[in-house]
Amino acid sequence: MRIGLFTDQFSAGISGQTTSVMMLYNSFKQHGHDCFIFTSHSKKLSDDNPDIINLPGIPYPMKNMRDYRFSPFVKRHVKVIESYKLDIMHVHTEYYLAEIALAAKKELGIPLVYTLHTMWEYYLDYLSKPINKMAHEQLWRVVRRVIFPKMAHGADMIVVPSKKVYNCRQRYLMGDNMVVIPTGIDLDRFSSPAENKRTDDRLVFLYVGRLSPEKNIEVSLRAFAGIKNRENAKFVIVGGGPSAQDLKQLAEELGIAEQTEFTGEVPRDETISYYHSADAFVSASLTESQGLTFLEALASHLPIYAIRDEVLEELIEDGKNGYLCDSEEELTLRMEQLCESGEAPSQFKPLEGYSVQDYARNILALYEKVISDSKSAAE
Repeated sequence: MRIGLFTDQFSAGISGQTTSVMMLYNSFKQHGHDCFIFTSHSKKLSDDNPDIINLPGIPYPMKNMRDYRFSPFVKRHVKVIESYKLDIMHVHTEYYLAEIALAAKKELGIPLVYTLHTMWEYYLDYLSKPINKMAHEQLWRVVRRVIFPKMAHGADMIVVPSKKVYNCRQRYLMGDNMVVIPTGIDLDRFSSPAENKRTDDRLVFLYVGRLSPEKNIEVSLRAFAGIKNRENAKFVIVGGGPSAQDLKQLAEELGIAEQTEFTGEVPRDETISYYHSADAFVSASLTESQGLTFLEALASHLPIYAIRDEVLEELIEDGKNGYLCDSEEELTLRMEQLCESGEAPSQFKPLEGYSVQDYARNILALYEKVISDSKSAAE
């Protein structure tokens, strides 16, 4: 099979979207398929892989959108896509590369699968923070009407990574041509022994991920600050992002700067060591479409202490592999109990259905069905 993966964010750092694309690419190549990543970037990528095809565009002028592009050269890019003789296109974005893929489908008749990775209603600050603050619902109505109908009507099938996103399909103006296929992770890699990052005998609460407003990291920091006997604990925050400086300032204001470690961005492979060196993974995010770091933590046998969210209800059994808390105060209480007893939930079940192999196999089966249905419709 000749497969095209389309993403805007490939060169914009580590994200769930980038991780998903690379997992599929590597798995498809290992199984003998021809796979190509179509993206757009202005900087030279460290990897000179000829399977990564750059479709140049012009960066958006907004500060928070610099990694995204627009272009008047869509027809030229469709000609490039035509030369690769693709059997199917898999779109992992709603922006520039989505426009190009939709044009290629219309012009060339190539079947198209689309994955909705992001719950965009929680990311509207990136478009306009003042407008989002004053008129969130109005801005959301405009955005969803501009973006999602074209994807709903242009895609032969839509993939979402969780039931949480599936249950929001009407809010996102999507139809019933939608299937839930969780994004997988390399379970063996995260379950294998790793270097220990501990520097002392304190308990370690851990967060791994992007440092941005929608992740609610300030809630986790305040919960940690509320622990009465936190002198025997520390909070390690792994990742970078636009909120890094604000979170460091908040740690100062809460009086926990000495017990909070900000590592900044680290190589993806190094995050495994942080999971294996911690006592609990902490999250207050309510905006995850799936949350790969939750899977990574559980695969590393690290219990999750989190604010309750639908994506976690299928993964967490209270008191067995973590706790789902209904408030910041309850999160503080659970963290405090760990500090006092030193005992965290440790009953971990196998993460069946969440491996890279499961993910790639399910996506390939979907491709085959979409291609078959497309051929039948054309006859």
